[in-house]
Amino acid sequence: MSAQVLTAVLIVGALHAPAVAQDSDAERDRLAAHIQSHPEDDAATYRFVVLATELEDYEGAVGALERLLMFNPDLSRARKELGFLYARLGNWDIAAQHLREARESESLDAVQKAQIDAQLPDIEKRAQPSRLSVRLHSGFRAQSNANYFPANNLFQVGGAGLVAPGGPARDVNTFQLVEAQHEYEFGARRGDRLETRGTAYATQQFRLPQYSVALFSGSIGPRFFLPSSALSGLSVRPYLAGVVSLLGSDNYLNAGGAGASFRAELTPDAWLEPGAEWRSLSVAPTRGFFGVAPSATLSTLASGDAVTGYVSGGYAFFDTVRLEGRFGYTRANAFYVAQSSDQIDAQALLRLEVDPLHPMFGRRWTIAPYARFTHLSFDAPNPLVSPFVARRDSAWTYGVMLDAPVTAMLGFAGNLEFSRNDSNLPNFRTQNVSVSFGPTAKF
Repeated sequence: MSAQVLTAVLIVGALHAPAVAQDSDAERDRLAAHIQSHPEDDAATYRFVVLATELEDYEGAVGALERLLMFNPDLSRARKELGFLYARLGNWDIAAQHLREARESESLDAVQKAQIDAQLPDIEKRAQPSRLSVRLHSGFRAQSNANYFPANNLFQVGGAGLVAPGGPARDVNTFQLVEAQHEYEFGARRGDRLETRGTAYATQQFRLPQYSVALFSGSIGPRFFLPSSALSGLSVRPYLAGVVSLLGSDNYLNAGGAGASFRAELTPDAWLEPGAEWRSLSVAPTRGFFGVAPSATLSTLASGDAVTGYVSGGYAFFDTVRLEGRFGYTRANAFYVAQSSDQIDAQALLRLEVDPLHPMFGRRWTIAPYARFTHLSFDAPNPLVSPFVARRDSAWTYGVMLDAPVTAMLGFAGNLEFSRNDSNLPNFRTQNVSVSFGPTAKF
């Protein structure tokens, strides 16, 4: 999906949303008046709850279901929906209690029980002061240009143009991804906690083992919630972070540093998180074509340090449609001036939640088209490539991700991506199409 198409979809949705919301508001108000005088009308109450949930009036939906249960405590469907609504409001203990009671009822059908089974473990975990979440993803990935070969087979070495033999090499690799996060609440009523994040990623190329990679990264730091009369959910998180990576069988990049971010819930539908980070970088020498490193962002940074300022944010158009984005600027200062650079990075992702192929799966699936633009500008020419031209890159990436949970623990995920790097030096003009797919597990 191109950036123009993605923008058009968002504009059409934004123009259409007010009219839809107005009609929904009117229908919700009509149903609210009806169930106020007929609280035992469960069919009308369920219709009201659906509309109120779509409009994010969770408190109104909770009140309607609680009134319904006062007249008929045996309505297990109402108790199930009430549990999910309390989860949306962050009342995890109450949510888990209602869902467990609903699950024990014999009146729920298999589909509704599957919905509870798929989400109850996560809700119960959120109610604990110490929470560990781990996601595993493995599978196969195919690339059209796994060796980062220039699109036109041209190189510059010392300013002289060369036509290189060979060309882009297709390859398939296996991959393994482990993402872990742990939260430990300090016991304060505000929700202050210690947050720890860790990621491990590795690939094994079939034909080009020198391009196999392994990466290990982590961060740790407390999150403190700040009192504010203007904004709810205002928090600050100072943290320490580090990265170790391998290219082929050799150490490639080591980095360590610290940062801080501020997060604010601007409205129930929007959040914003600016931050800044400093890292010390140690890049081991690697060789690619004719001694020139491959066209990858990290390989363009020699040893030194980097300072990044960024702002992330998100907005929920509807309960099932959310837009997320990030804009960042990085200044990298290397010991060798030709490797010092400025980088601008902009990303956008649209999360669309859809009903699964079969209602027994219990959880919605997520389809997420995304786009990314990166501009990289070096301070001075690199004589090994061109003694008179400083490198300038503009990289575009478009793709779509799929996350398809099947049970509370197991599912599948896939990704289709096209990337293009436009550079003023032929060595770094590349294109690549990749597709990956494989099982996921979480606990």
